[in-house]
Amino acid sequence: MDSKKLSTSVLLNIKELINTKKKILLVSHYSPDGDAIGSSLGLYYFIKDILSKDCVVYNRDGIPNYLSFLGADEIIHDSIETLPKDFDLAIILDLNDFERTGSEMSNYLDLTIKDNDLPIIVIDHHENNKIENSEATYIDTDASSTGVLVYRLIKQFPEITNESVKSKISTCLLTTIITDTSSFKNSNVNPETFEICKELLSMGGDLETLNKSIFNNGEIKRLQLRNKIYSTLDFNEELKTAICHSTDSFYDETGTTKEDSEGIANSLLNYSDVEIGIFIREIGTDKWKISLRSNGFKDLSDFAGRFGGGGHKNASGFRFDGKIQILIEGIIKELKNG
Repeated sequence: MDSKKLSTSVLLNIKELINTKKKILLVSHYSPDGDAIGSSLGLYYFIKDILSKDCVVYNRDGIPNYLSFLGADEIIHDSIETLPKDFDLAIILDLNDFERTGSEMSNYLDLTIKDNDLPIIVIDHHENNKIENSEATYIDTDASSTGVLVYRLIKQFPEITNESVKSKISTCLLTTIITDTSSFKNSNVNPETFEICKELLSMGGDLETLNKSIFNNGEIKRLQLRNKIYSTLDFNEELKTAICHSTDSFYDETGTTKEDSEGIANSLLNYSDVEIGIFIREIGTDKWKISLRSNGFKDLSDFAGRFGGGGHKNASGFRFDGKIQILIEGIIKELKNG
């Protein structure tokens, strides 16, 4: 069976599973981005408002402020304690490892699957799936976002006629593509990406609100934060790699949050002599979150895997415990090793 027929077969299986269930849990990864939130909410609005089924969205960290325009403040649960009971289906979105849901949800899923035989569906576009015993797994690493996969799934159902709901779903899925492709700059963009965007816009996707909310909502304090971050810039000319970092004090001194430093790694690629952009953010005492971005010159998924992380060829990440200087030295050493 060729890949297109296999994809359609999996989608039809997922469609059948959804149609036969009554109460569905949607889960995405912690530290959510536009793809995690947009794909979750797009599918939520479809299941709840079009299929008229009970549906609940969980994300340990809730919704970032810059995505609040998607109208999810009262929809997303960020605690196991507030979750309803007796789900008969869980759909895992934009992740391939239960651990990335957070320890509470990871334990909840493990126990629920074991004790109650809760069927799991995985929908993702990352490599190295670590979720076993799922009822259905739909992974396409060539898709520009998980939202693209949700779009394909929704297209298996009858056409949506409710214009208001159609617009909400389209805006959510458009958000997944715009954010995960860095506004069509990444190499994961393909002809299908633009075809789906065209369709989502014709369905009422609100690109104007999306752009204003994500890209034009900064205050001057955000610029002050970025000035501090860029002041730490270290450029390795041999490796064509730019590295910068932030500490908790940067945010305290400027009155900003971690969301105000979103996109730093990508921004380093705006310069012609930079092939790899790396942003390191402090997340605790001697604890760091590392974001890696490339213009296609190196497989960052493989590179991040050496540090226990992962992701895509051009956008990956990992976490590190230890002194930042040791971290940076380790990154440079591994880059030199090829």
